[in-house]
Amino acid sequence: MTRPAITTVTAAPITRDNVADFGDGVGDHNPVHFDIGFATAAGLPDTVVHGPLTTAIVIDQLIAQLGAESLLSLDLRLRGPVFPGDALTITAADYGVEVHNQSGALVATGVTILLGDPDS
Repeated sequence: MTRPAITTVTAAPITRDNVADFGDGVGDHNPVHFDIGFATAAGLPDTVVHGPLTTAIVIDQLIAQLGAESLLSLDLRLRGPVFPGDALTITAADYGVEVHNQSGALVATGVTILLGDPDS
């Protein structure tokens, strides 16, 4: 079986409404995600997007291009903060994927197991 290829894709920018909807959905209303004053007092330039929301965006983009049946596993490691307004670009890497924001900063790496991989 041939392994599907991961192609570079950029997700739509993450909005504050996306963050609010996700926070409501999972019950996470930590002020670091919603209160700009709180976030800046903590030394951040803005509120931070929930890590699981970042993960969900990456998974959605991979499934959209590969199909749900082809993505057998994704072990995503967050490497840097994601902020409202960030547009995440997912690119193939030897081990799976890299995720960068619009400034080119690495925000996540992921090890993937795809249908057709030698051990799948």
